[in-house]
Amino acid sequence: MPNREAILDRSRRPQGLFSDPRVVEYWDDKQVLGTWYAGHPDYEDYPGPVLWDAYLLYGAGSRWQDKPSDRVGWGFTIVQTPEQLRKDLFATWGSEHDP
Repeated sequence: MPNREAILDRSRRPQGLFSDPRVVEYWDDKQVLGTWYAGHPDYEDYPGPVLWDAYLLYGAGSRWQDKPSDRVGWGFTIVQTPEQLRKDLFATWGSEHDP
C-alpha cells in the first residue's frame, strides 16, 4: 500500500484523475468518514484504522440513514483492483452495459 501520510498531502495528488461527471471524489482530511468506514462491520476486511484509497459504489436510490443503503461494490486500493472496480461499475449500470 502507498504511504498514507504522503497521500494525505493533497497538493501531491494529481487533480482531475476522474473526469466522468458521475464520479464524486471526496477529500476527508480529518479522516472522519474514513475512520467510520474502517470501523463499520460492513467493511471489516479493510486492514487499517482509516479507509482510504478505496472506491465505494452505491445505487442511484442510495440514502444515508444509519449507513448508506444500496451498496453495489467497494474495494481497495483503486489501482490494485481495477478489474473488480470494472465489474462493480457494470453491476451499477446494469446488464445492458456488460461487455
